[in-house]
Amino acid sequence: MDDIEKLKAIDWSELVHSKHSWIESKLSNNGSSTNNKVISRLFTIPFSGVIQEIQSLVDSLADSIEHYVFDKEALEKMRGEGTVPFRKASQFFGDTNPVKDGKYGELILYILSETILNTPMVSHKITTLSNLNDQVKGGDGVFFGVYRDNMSLLIGESKIYKSFSGALESAFDSLDRFTKSYSTGALSHELFMARANISSNFDFETMELIYDAFTPGKSLNSECIKTHPVLLIFEDRDIKEIENKAMSKKHAEEMLEKWLEDKRLIIKESIEEKLSKYENVKPCFLDFFLIPMSDVGHFKKSLYRAIHGIDYNEN
Repeated sequence: MDDIEKLKAIDWSELVHSKHSWIESKLSNNGSSTNNKVISRLFTIPFSGVIQEIQSLVDSLADSIEHYVFDKEALEKMRGEGTVPFRKASQFFGDTNPVKDGKYGELILYILSETILNTPMVSHKITTLSNLNDQVKGGDGVFFGVYRDNMSLLIGESKIYKSFSGALESAFDSLDRFTKSYSTGALSHELFMARANISSNFDFETMELIYDAFTPGKSLNSECIKTHPVLLIFEDRDIKEIENKAMSKKHAEEMLEKWLEDKRLIIKESIEEKLSKYENVKPCFLDFFLIPMSDVGHFKKSLYRAIHGIDYNEN
């Protein structure tokens, strides 16, 4: 069996160290649409009464940060030393303005890429236990596994914006800059950082194969497709209107489903329009995770509170 077949034979879903099984109850999966190399997956927050209550989602996200920041070996070492991984992981997020901090989007993209795509993260965010500022620089998460029947290198992009159009525009701008510089070092840098910090969640043989897959010039690398999982969390006033007008949970869900019918078409047309303008992005496989909310600022501040135990002081 050659190396590419060895990789394809691996059950990549089993290599997702933290199974994130809670996600199914915290986010409603409203289906996906596929158009050539683009997949769009639309998620919404379930209603509690007539309100999309975010706290349950926020608490589960906060509980997941240690698996995002540290790999299995680092977690076992800390626990063996009596160190609480959550406390160490929370330091990684730091005392920064949650509305502007991009790490919250990266955290959610990590969970969705592992859970929905079954592609484990290759390198975790902290490379040493002694220096929590020693972060893996680069994309918003690097993943690997079987994607659409091919071995794929997946480099994430996450945006949390006040509007769908703003989130989409920013994502395509970032993807365009990255794909333009594929040949001048951006991709090579991402792959270098990934193979220099391969997670200990993989066994030695798998780590060696991943190393070759992430090394330009190796035959394994040339066999892999390049994919960008893209998270877009955006504010939409229509959701607040649904909350204001709904008379029951069932009524809210019916109104949301009607709204989703229109939103799916808007999303499809908007992505197609952007692709027509960004020639460098067209060859890429794109997998969008879209999550509309009534108030993204409140969501990020709530996540800050869940991680740090206090409200963010804006003064």
